Amino acid sequence: MSLAGAMNTAVSALKAQSQALSMISNNLANSSTTGYKGVSTSFSSLVTQQFSTTSYPGGGVTTSVRQNVDAQGLISATTNNTDLAIDGNGFFVVTYGQDGKEDFYTRDGEFSVNKEGYLVLGNYYLQGAKTDTYGKIVGNIANPEPIKVNINDKQAIPTTTEAIKANLPSTAAVGATFSTSMEVFDAQGGASTVSLTFEKTAANAWKLSFGNLTSDGGAPTGTISPTSLSLTFDGNGKLTSNATETLALTWTNGSTSPSSIKLDLGKEGSLSQQNTGTGLSITSIVGDGAVPGSYTGVEIGKDGTIFAKYDNGLQVPISKMAIATFPNPDGLSAMSNGIYAQSSSSGKHDIYHVAGDGGTGIIKSSSLEASNVDTGTEFTRMIVAQQAYSAASQVISTAKDMYSSLISAVR
Repeated sequence: MSLAGAMNTAVSALKAQSQALSMISNNLANSSTTGYKGVSTSFSSLVTQQFSTTSYPGGGVTTSVRQNVDAQGLISATTNNTDLAIDGNGFFVVTYGQDGKEDFYTRDGEFSVNKEGYLVLGNYYLQGAKTDTYGKIVGNIANPEPIKVNINDKQAIPTTTEAIKANLPSTAAVGATFSTSMEVFDAQGGASTVSLTFEKTAANAWKLSFGNLTSDGGAPTGTISPTSLSLTFDGNGKLTSNATETLALTWTNGSTSPSSIKLDLGKEGSLSQQNTGTGLSITSIVGDGAVPGSYTGVEIGKDGTIFAKYDNGLQVPISKMAIATFPNPDGLSAMSNGIYAQSSSSGKHDIYHVAGDGGTGIIKSSSLEASNVDTGTEFTRMIVAQQAYSAASQVISTAKDMYSSLISAVR
């Protein structure tokens, strides 16, 4: 190898080590960046000609960037329930802008709710599929859309179950009646009262009659079917007739469609007949309805289900976020703000999944994934790069002196 070849080789080393130092610098600068994936330098040797025993063909060194996108960082807890982390494989799917046509991907879960009610990461909108009130996907997870959380400012809880815990007096005479009432709610949160009348029809036998639905002011709001139930008890006072009945409610105020209530008398409810006195003894009459509540925030499950929360205690599933996986995540094209784009090196993403399905990780809410950069390792690499750069500089300096000696000899 000539002196010129030695200098060219040293120059390639300077370029390579400068590139390595640039990557190390960027890694250290982003050591506290949420979801940041460190990069490393891959060195490859160059030759100028076929190997020969009479000359050395070394041509220097070249570098390439090696991403560590699939290396997970430490997941730590936060106090914001829209902070999200994926524990395992996969990426959040986002679009730039609400009407973005191209999907991008990120591990940075620092999402927030913007003024329109969408979950966003800066200008990027988190994507998912809509669900029904039971959490079942009704949208298309393969073609997700921006997730909007405050879809209803007010949300009511219609009554679907009522449980009665009470005791009927076994010493009551046939024909004796006892009355109470229970409160029910329609789909709009309107409250109505249902009168309950227990009438003893024979030994160990009663009839439970239901009055019409009425408002607090006494105005009729609907009817119930059936209007009565037959109750029978054994000699120990235990209910032997059906412990669960379904009541059909027809609302006559025009505010809602028909609904039904499961009346529990023997499981969670406990209706008995004991000799405990002469009157009806009520422990509790409890239903699950509630008046309309105001939107208070979101709750996110480990499968990526997003619930809207209301101050009446209701949590309504509204969407499931889409999670993407790739054959080679290290081949994704890195962009600013922790965003990645699909590339020919990464391969095409698999069909979008919900978290925990198809080999994807689970969602951890109120958590963030830290950078996967190890500062100790980066400082070590920096020292090595610095020494290699100094050595290459020394080669150039030595070659310069040899050139000077050659020129002096010619003179």
